[in-house]
Amino acid sequence: MNGAKHRFALGLTCFFLIGITVVYPFLLYTPNAFVTRWREWYIETAMGTMTHQWLATWFIPENIINEVMTKRYLMNQKQEGIVSNWDGAWEEKDTAETPKDKFYAMFSELNESEFESFLADNPEYLENGYDEINIDLIGEPSQTHYDTGLKTKQGDTVLAVNAEHGILIVEQTGEDTLGMEYAGKIALCKSLRISLSARARLGDYGSFVSDMVRDYDAVLGINASGFADFDGNGTGGTVYGFLKSQGEKYQDAVGNGWKIIGFDNEDHLQVGAFNDTSSLRDAVEFHPALIINGENLVAGTGLNEQQPRTAIGQAKDGTVIMMVVDGRQMHSFGISIERCGEIMEQYGAYQASMLDGGSSSVMVYRGREITSPTTLSQNEEGRYLPDAFLVK
Repeated sequence: MNGAKHRFALGLTCFFLIGITVVYPFLLYTPNAFVTRWREWYIETAMGTMTHQWLATWFIPENIINEVMTKRYLMNQKQEGIVSNWDGAWEEKDTAETPKDKFYAMFSELNESEFESFLADNPEYLENGYDEINIDLIGEPSQTHYDTGLKTKQGDTVLAVNAEHGILIVEQTGEDTLGMEYAGKIALCKSLRISLSARARLGDYGSFVSDMVRDYDAVLGINASGFADFDGNGTGGTVYGFLKSQGEKYQDAVGNGWKIIGFDNEDHLQVGAFNDTSSLRDAVEFHPALIINGENLVAGTGLNEQQPRTAIGQAKDGTVIMMVVDGRQMHSFGISIERCGEIMEQYGAYQASMLDGGSSSVMVYRGREITSPTTLSQNEEGRYLPDAFLVK
């Protein structure tokens, strides 16, 4: 028996030594394209978090990490000094006369003939007219690959249409870096009734997004700014960066490459490092910007780490695009920053930016979470957060 134990211990020691002397250096330094892509993905994913960077820094040399993270530095350089400018870009929608024409003018992403066929098969949705259509086919937050029979012109499955509040929700699925799947939701908001709830007070707890949606009598909400998160135990009560809600400023900007993201008094989404914030009504601060003045600032950056993400954008016709993608879960590994920019482009974003992501990412619609937050507590409501963008 002792001989067997000694042989097992010797084999385990040899395996460990081979790993250290052969496999480990190979994984760190080989130029093999396949291994390099996985190595860069791993480093970017770990370093892209606030609390799990040790997964890279503990056993990967600093010079290798810095080489990989140079891509992020170059992206930040490209964004320096760029600010939103809507002059001449805003497009007024055509005035439609009938309720049906108004409906399709509002939800221009829908294919009219396909949607009419859907209504013919489901006449109950049209009982109160086009301006009262309210379709909600959203299941559990982690459900993916819906087959509702409806798609947007961009090819995404339609999950909800709320004519009264001007909201169209679609499923967003695909494969990102290294062929790993992601899944989330996009809300296309037409009403321009966007506001920012602010719950953070220094030293206090924040709130769940679902609570903010309820308390502000909103229909939809997504998480917004970041917050102090010491050792991953943040209570969402100490907001990080600029914060202005309903015209009241709570905190100044931190700058250093971070962007102010929010709506001015004319409901235009503004993104940039603004010296004068007096015209902003509801705004937070985060980074990076995705699209400013129609230019995709993250295209070709090679940033391929997959994380849970939240992003916001606005098209020239005023449509506000809210996107939340799940991550760190079996149904969705997460999505890269570069892919977020591509999706915003597909839906016509003229201005767009990332918001806080990770375990903060969540979308709430009609009082329930429709995305799946990833938290250590596995709380379906997500984390306590300082604020949220709301649609009333």
